[in-house]
Amino acid sequence: MTKSLVEGEPGARPNRYLTVVRMMLFVAIALLTAGATAPALDAVTVLRNAENATRANLDPQYIVYDMHEIFVHHGRQYTFDYHVWYRSDGKGLMQNVQADRHGHHEQIFGYPQPSAPDQNFLLYATPPPTPAPPQIVVPTPRASGATPPAIINIEPVTANRFYHVDMAGLEDYQGHSVYHLTLVPLPNVNERDHPWKDLWVDSQTFEVWKAHAKASGTKGPASGGIEATVEFEPVGPYWMISQATGDGHVHFAFISDSGHYEYYFSGYDFPNTLPDWYFDPEAFRHHRS
Repeated sequence: MTKSLVEGEPGARPNRYLTVVRMMLFVAIALLTAGATAPALDAVTVLRNAENATRANLDPQYIVYDMHEIFVHHGRQYTFDYHVWYRSDGKGLMQNVQADRHGHHEQIFGYPQPSAPDQNFLLYATPPPTPAPPQIVVPTPRASGATPPAIINIEPVTANRFYHVDMAGLEDYQGHSVYHLTLVPLPNVNERDHPWKDLWVDSQTFEVWKAHAKASGTKGPASGGIEATVEFEPVGPYWMISQATGDGHVHFAFISDSGHYEYYFSGYDFPNTLPDWYFDPEAFRHHRS
């Protein structure tokens, strides 16, 4: 008697109905898993990774760039264009591209406005404080002399020292998948020093593409507030500010004022060196005279 071939055995002819069902299952699985992603990270971990990515960013010794400023005050718009030379020790030279009626170009020395283009203060990119060694709690004897309950386990708690951080969701920023984090300063944390409210962090590299800040406060008899958004871009091996916009207001007794600001950074160059006299007003005037 000839033994019949059985489905699943070598050389067996597959049942046509089972083949169709299996193919349908394969297609269904493929459709369901096509958009699947790795499990999302928690918000605090994303922020920590972003801080580490920012600390790892290279800081060039010299940066040359152009900055376009738009200032709107009481409905009137003013525009300025500057060519900027910046040195990593915080010194800079901003020269107005437009000459005055005497043919002179205004120079502004010192830290460039509104910020150095490689500024990392957004995420407090200096190394975090050295953590204190963990304290092991040992149960003390009870007053009655009874043996205290044993400690079963110690669970470390991870948090940010400045903010309460939440995950708003996974979003798209100019074609890049980003984590949108929302931040609220912790109690007893000064909002002026820690003003960030939203961060958009690349889901792969953890670089910050965009950051939103809002803060208010007082200084002496004056009070005011500011809201600003800063955006970044890769320029060669560096991570630079591409633009910043903001609105500010100030109140002093019965006097109040406000303005809208926009800054656009472009034309980046990273020379190996620049003359020291670029950053010294007296030496600059001597070389220009």
